[in-house]
Amino acid sequence: MDYPFRSMVPVFVTDARKPIALGALALSLLAPSCSSDPAAKAPPGPTRDAAISGDGGVTPAPEGEPYQTLEEWHLFSDAKAQVPAARVIPYEVIAQLFSDYAFKRRFIYVPSGQKIAYSATDRWKLPVGSIFVKTFSYLKDGRDPKNGERLLETRLLIHEKDGWVGRTYVWNDAQTSAVLTTGGATIPSDIVTTSGKSLSNGYLVPSEDDCRTCHGRLGYTDTLGGRTRQLDRDDDYGHGPENQIDHLAKLGLFDVTPEPAAERVHLVDPFGDAPLSDRARSYLDGNCAHCHQRGEANASQSGYWVDYPSTDPATASDLHWGVCKQPTSATGSTCGLWADVYPGKPDQSILVCRIESQQARARMPPVGRTLVHEEGVALLRDWIAGLTGAGCDAPGSQDAGKSPDAPDAASTPDASGGARADAN
Repeated sequence: MDYPFRSMVPVFVTDARKPIALGALALSLLAPSCSSDPAAKAPPGPTRDAAISGDGGVTPAPEGEPYQTLEEWHLFSDAKAQVPAARVIPYEVIAQLFSDYAFKRRFIYVPSGQKIAYSATDRWKLPVGSIFVKTFSYLKDGRDPKNGERLLETRLLIHEKDGWVGRTYVWNDAQTSAVLTTGGATIPSDIVTTSGKSLSNGYLVPSEDDCRTCHGRLGYTDTLGGRTRQLDRDDDYGHGPENQIDHLAKLGLFDVTPEPAAERVHLVDPFGDAPLSDRARSYLDGNCAHCHQRGEANASQSGYWVDYPSTDPATASDLHWGVCKQPTSATGSTCGLWADVYPGKPDQSILVCRIESQQARARMPPVGRTLVHEEGVALLRDWIAGLTGAGCDAPGSQDAGKSPDAPDAASTPDASGGARADAN
């Protein structure tokens, strides 16, 4: 089944079909608008949706023996124009991870005859042989996408028999080929944002070790956005807006039929018009929660959890937004402050200091950016400024680190900040 060319202008989700359950703290917030993220602007150009028949010419490399060039995978019918091959399906996320204002194109490949194990809440389980594809580029002028772009890198996340493996291909200056790069690279770049601001940046291509910083250490590597709450949004596959999950279901790629759209819970566009608390929560989920969540994530021991389930009082026994939480071990990168989030006081919040920092020792996330995401900082500053409730007690007091709306410490694990390690 062939599809017509698809517009490259993404359709953003700005509402939640199922209301996000919020506690009294979050419900007290109002929602001023935030400026749009320049990375959301797409250059013009055609992209074709997958024809779900056969393998479309895609030729995965033998496990452990990646091709030296991106072209050899045959994931694109026109790699420079980012036109995907058959079975390589474009998709978008709702709350994207900031990457120094780079624009991203995302695709997914599932081998013929295989199914995705669908989940309404957890990460989807993709079959061996599946590939997530993400191309990063800089627009020549963010104010006018028609001026074109410069392709920077294309990352592949490949599901091999022993787990997920990342491979990175860096585009040459002539934009004719992308070559395998394992040790990382720096690409000098000049950027003009949608606001007309000129920036110079040494765009950092991650090493394979850097990839595991976000995607999980060996044995626990996984996708970041491959889940319902990030993908339950509209996109244009050539016939106008269509829900991505419904589209994948129509193509027969799930092992079960997803629940109706009205019953799904998803994030919201952090720079849309949803309530401020929902937008801040979605931003934290998209930018921080791959490490800051329970389980085997790299910052799971921090006690600072900001993924959707951990910050939903309806499904969790505690509220780890970081409100009044004291870091117990932040490698000296606390900015001289003692509360991750200090209600009403952004400048006294470690979270703000670290997302504003450009120093390698202090910045968060620790990899994937060198620039400050000004729109994201403004969003979180507005959220913290609007938080109400009792102020944070000084360190060492009986209630130090306790969230004003969290349950008592006696019934809440680590409510007093008693974490073994803290990345923030």
